[in-house]
Amino acid sequence: MIRTIILIIYNVCRIALNRLAHWGHFDVHWLQRVSPLCALKVFQQGKMKVGRNCEFAAYCDFEVHGDGTLVIGEGTYFNRYCMISAHDHVTVGKHCMFGPGVKIFDNNHKHSPETGVSSQLSTAPIFIGDNSWVASDAIILKGARIGNNCVIGAGCIVREEVPDGSVVTNRQEIHLR
Repeated sequence: MIRTIILIIYNVCRIALNRLAHWGHFDVHWLQRVSPLCALKVFQQGKMKVGRNCEFAAYCDFEVHGDGTLVIGEGTYFNRYCMISAHDHVTVGKHCMFGPGVKIFDNNHKHSPETGVSSQLSTAPIFIGDNSWVASDAIILKGARIGNNCVIGAGCIVREEVPDGSVVTNRQEIHLR
């Protein structure tokens, strides 16, 4: 009981400090379960908005860079070691669940055969609909659009549109229900 009270006080203070430090760019509802070992970071003019009653397990790392935006709907759960890198726009719907190790990147480093990899990025928005489940170690890449009520299987790499109600397996088959 005391541990829970300490954690609640810690999270309220943490959210308050981030709101002050990133005035207008850090809109995280006060009611959250954020592990002390989870990082929620906003850089430059980035914006983070998180609905109420979300849970972020230990070792999650969410970063918003440049003019990027990260929006997470209420009641969404992120298991250990999830990562989001938003340089453009990442939207996660309400009541979603993410297994351990899920990675979401709305950006790639540019590359050319002549000069190799660059620090410049190409970006495209990502959308994940309400009530979706992304299983462990899945990777969601720039431009992905996942509909409502979808299941993304463990270890899948998604970089395209997935219609509402679909199940994506590791063999990249989309199964409509």
